[in-house]
Amino acid sequence: MFAAITCGLILLIGADVSTLVPLPILGGLLAYLGVIILKEALFQSPAQRSLTDLLLAGAIMAVIIYSGYLLGVVLGVVGACLLFALSYSRIGVIRRHLTRAEFASNVDRPSEHMRLLREHGHRIHVFWLSGFIFFGSSNGLFERVRKVLDEHSDTATRYLILDFSEVPGLDTSAVLSLVKLKNYCDERGAVLVFSGLTEKMHRSFSRSGFFDPGSPHRVFSERSEALEWCEEELLKEYELGQVSDETFESWLQGELGEGSDIARITAYFERHEFAAGEAIFEQGAPADSVDLLAAGSVAIVLRDDTPKSRRLRRMAAQTVIGEMGFYRNAPRAAGVIAETPSIVYRLTRQAFADMQKRDPEAASAFHRMIIRLLADRLDFANREISALR
Repeated sequence: MFAAITCGLILLIGADVSTLVPLPILGGLLAYLGVIILKEALFQSPAQRSLTDLLLAGAIMAVIIYSGYLLGVVLGVVGACLLFALSYSRIGVIRRHLTRAEFASNVDRPSEHMRLLREHGHRIHVFWLSGFIFFGSSNGLFERVRKVLDEHSDTATRYLILDFSEVPGLDTSAVLSLVKLKNYCDERGAVLVFSGLTEKMHRSFSRSGFFDPGSPHRVFSERSEALEWCEEELLKEYELGQVSDETFESWLQGELGEGSDIARITAYFERHEFAAGEAIFEQGAPADSVDLLAAGSVAIVLRDDTPKSRRLRRMAAQTVIGEMGFYRNAPRAAGVIAETPSIVYRLTRQAFADMQKRDPEAASAFHRMIIRLLADRLDFANREISALR
């Protein structure tokens, strides 16, 4: 307390107390501190310092001795900034790179569509970016993506998703590098798809012509939405034969097996139609049925303490809804809402009990269908987790 009061009084009075201290003492103090720092840097922890750090320290010391303290400080600041930029650029901004064959969107699709996306998923590439993108790392991003395009030239890479969710910002040189990448993609017929852009980054790319009318390149708020769009576009390219013309009955026949009589199974189902926005399942309600989505699309939504609901997944036509809660006899963990006018065939718990009692063979075929469905989902989830490691 006494020392604090004394220092405060000296500051208020404005007294120059340094003149009261003999110069040899001040010089000895500075020399002592310098020796301590040199000893620590050169002898106690040299392994923690790279050769470039030691060379920079030596250069700063030489400049201070021969040209003065100010020039030495300037050299140190400039040299440290250059070393930081060089080291940061070596890290790279691409944190992860996968294809659609390894990583899917939050959309459940018919098995035929899933098979096609697995076979041709290498045409969709997803790049997770992280860190600030500047002149030292932007060219590395361009070279990495260009290398991917060149390596997959024989497979006609079509879509490149750049996820900026973990990118806090970028400088002008990064925008110029991405403009160069855009031009390269235009030459190769590839489409750049952006996700997770901040408003500032979106304005920068818009001014550079990325999203002009007629431009093939797209932007989405989230990575899953971007991947979902790419999947839809890829499916449109292969929308022929049984992939696009398959009816609900033919899909169900394929899922149950060629030897199964679907009429014996559908006899226990009830047909329901839902308008867009209408709830099919309520979150927390008893899971007393399993539904087959014959037409339309539905959203799996989760409600928490806030009034807003969050969409977890989207289910396309010719998929199964509510099988988890039905087989576990647990309340609905999430709600299901029709995004478009939808038609579902509902198997209630009572009807399923009647099927098991009256037609065990049909019930067994339905069991096998559900087991195969869950096994396929688990298999892809395992491969996805393995790829994300």
